[in-house]
Amino acid sequence: MSSLFYLVITVCAIIGECFDTPIGIYQTKAECYAAAAEQHVKGECLPYRRTADDQQPAVRF
Repeated sequence: MSSLFYLVITVCAIIGECFDTPIGIYQTKAECYAAAAEQHVKGECLPYRRTADDQQPAVRF
């Protein structure tokens, strides 16, 4: 399986709370950085990891 990369930017609200927001998934790290440059954003290109298929959401507290 080939590696995928997603472009993440950090968005901060006026109240001071910040969130990492993914804005795209790319085939290579070079494509990811090229997209960041094209969109004029200072983002990070991080490896995409799928969640485990055997994990289930909680149904009871």
